[in-house]
Amino acid sequence: MALPWLNDQLTAMKPKALDEFSRTTIIGAQHALADAANPLRLNFFSTAMRILFEHMTGTLAPIDQVVQSEWFVPEREDKVPTRWQRIVFAIQGGLSDDFVKNTLQIDIAPSRKKLIKAVDNLSKHVHGREDTIIEERDEQDAAASGAIEALGNFLDTYHECRTTILDAIQQELDDAAVDALLTDTIQEVDELATHHSVEEVYVGHTSVRSIGAHFITYRATGTIAIGLQWGSNSDMRRGDGAEADLSFPFHCDIQVSLDDPLNMAFSETEYVVDVSSWRDGMAPDDDDL
Repeated sequence: MALPWLNDQLTAMKPKALDEFSRTTIIGAQHALADAANPLRLNFFSTAMRILFEHMTGTLAPIDQVVQSEWFVPEREDKVPTRWQRIVFAIQGGLSDDFVKNTLQIDIAPSRKKLIKAVDNLSKHVHGREDTIIEERDEQDAAASGAIEALGNFLDTYHECRTTILDAIQQELDDAAVDALLTDTIQEVDELATHHSVEEVYVGHTSVRSIGAHFITYRATGTIAIGLQWGSNSDMRRGDGAEADLSFPFHCDIQVSLDDPLNMAFSETEYVVDVSSWRDGMAPDDDDL
């Protein structure tokens, strides 16, 4: 394996990574550093980390979204966002600099500067030339550590932005999810029985699903306790009906304008209640067919 401290740095990045592919690139970087006898060890490591960076910016900062942000001002003749601007969008989306700095009290400038410098260095090693190859082990390790730190700081700032927003709006998100499920007719559940009633809504987790150019989308997940009744009340009194109390998982997406991202007054809510466990349980076994 790589030197323990480098390996530990990379391992610490995995829980922060966006998705499984990101974790795959980190594992690839670990394997590259583990090959101590390879004079191109740093070059292969740099390729893996550059793939990670490109994947993160491609996922979090699509060009068509960046150019729609109110803060976007073209700096290139072709009006394509710069790498600098895509890093900003990846962290804060279309949120204004004023909101991020003064309301969230997050300064993304240090992470952005370090990341730009690190990516420039990665590019140099990815496109290695005779006069740029670093074969000295200590120099390789120092360069690798700087890149890992910069990408790790980027991921920390990305998560800090979302966590700070959630802390400020946690109760409102819980209430919005509960209100939607209590006041609307839940189509998925309505199809299961003659009557149903919502007994309890439990919100277990909330997250920022995405920050786009114009909207922030929060997601609340949890379980909903439902009382189901088959047959009318008269059927129940005669003993011809049936009742059951069941719980189903749900997710609720709440979209809020970036004009006022902490104001739920004009939010739009969509939810899905997953009743597949009930349908699967009621499906006939193959042996019964």
